[in-house]
Amino acid sequence: MIFINLPPDIRSGPSPLTVTTAQPEQPVPTTKDPLSRWFHIAFLDLFLAAIIGVVLRGMFIWEIPLVRFRPWLHGHSHAALLGWLFIGTVVVLIHDGGHGTLTNGLRYLLRGLQGAVLLMLISFPVQGYGVVSISASTVHMVLAFWVLAILWRTSRSWPSTGSGRLTRWAIVLFGLSTLGVLAIGPIIATGNQGKEIYYWAVQFFLHFQFNGWFWFAAMAIGARWAERQGFQLHMDRLTLALWIASAMLTYALAIAWSEPHPAVFATVSVAVALQVWAAVRTLALLRRFEASAHDQLPKWARVLVGIALVSMALKVLVQASVAVPSVAVMAFTIRHYVMGFIHLNTLGTMTMLLLAYAVVYTWCDLRQGLARMGLGLLIAGILLSELLLFVQGTFFWAGWGMISGHYWHMFLASALMPCGVGLMLLSSVRATVQVRS
Repeated sequence: MIFINLPPDIRSGPSPLTVTTAQPEQPVPTTKDPLSRWFHIAFLDLFLAAIIGVVLRGMFIWEIPLVRFRPWLHGHSHAALLGWLFIGTVVVLIHDGGHGTLTNGLRYLLRGLQGAVLLMLISFPVQGYGVVSISASTVHMVLAFWVLAILWRTSRSWPSTGSGRLTRWAIVLFGLSTLGVLAIGPIIATGNQGKEIYYWAVQFFLHFQFNGWFWFAAMAIGARWAERQGFQLHMDRLTLALWIASAMLTYALAIAWSEPHPAVFATVSVAVALQVWAAVRTLALLRRFEASAHDQLPKWARVLVGIALVSMALKVLVQASVAVPSVAVMAFTIRHYVMGFIHLNTLGTMTMLLLAYAVVYTWCDLRQGLARMGLGLLIAGILLSELLLFVQGTFFWAGWGMISGHYWHMFLASALMPCGVGLMLLSSVRATVQVRS
């Protein structure tokens, strides 16, 4: 994903990263696919999270009675991360291009996951971290492992050098991320809440969610789609090992802000070097079937995949830049950069990729003008919000202060997102009603 140091013709000569083509499968009809319903339920979680996001932006402009920023922020983040992104990702992977099935057991598990998300969405704004919100989070974690066990069994039949191995590593890294959550209880019980170790545990969970579970799941989704189109992707063991090692070692970034020790920054430097190496090798693999994939993707899906790939490249570049100690301090101390980076992963990469999948399999029917308008507003909101966050962060870093009207700009850009998601959901409801009538 980093466009540097590529050989002039990557199609010539042997390579450990190989692609073979076969006859693409005919698309499996998905008009009445029950898994599409669960995708839209997860998409509703994004709608609710986006509405809360707009409320949070509004708090920088007006005083909103009965709304406390931190508890509402927890509701926003849990609905987005555990609702939209987790449920959406597992549904897409289990769907497997229309070859997956929604069993009764999986249906009950998805209901339980969504019920836990709704409880968190309600309880966090009311009580913050309390009995109900913590219980709902615990239930979600248990059910998530159950669903991922199903996905693990399913992926065992997928190519071991492609989507199968990537999916199972995504699941392993999800499990690793939960150790951070499990450590929080003992940390609080020993009176260490608010200390460095507490924040390290929180960052451990977030790091292996973004750089582990979601990153490998994103690669698995792309690889599985390509395999269904007749491309056999062979990611060699070295490239996979580079991605895994970089995911492990870049956790040092989360330590660097509180422990700016030379050894920590040395670890960061090694980690980002491995990540760039892995990105270059993976890009060589992607370039081999770029033209054919371009022809097989609908126009809007190409746009969404393009945004996702650019976001992934920017993520690698940003993490590479923080290997410089002064840049790392800036990145962790300027909140606009932190929020921009988080949204780059959640909105720029994963949301765009999941929506591209929905477009390909007509879960999102862009033949309808309402859906196209909604998607355009959503994309505009994401791009403008990211631009505003990074530009204002750069102004703070340069000592130029606040851009006039910044909070209004952020509020209006953020408001585009729930409007876009709402229009897309409305379009799906109208299409369902028309089919039934």
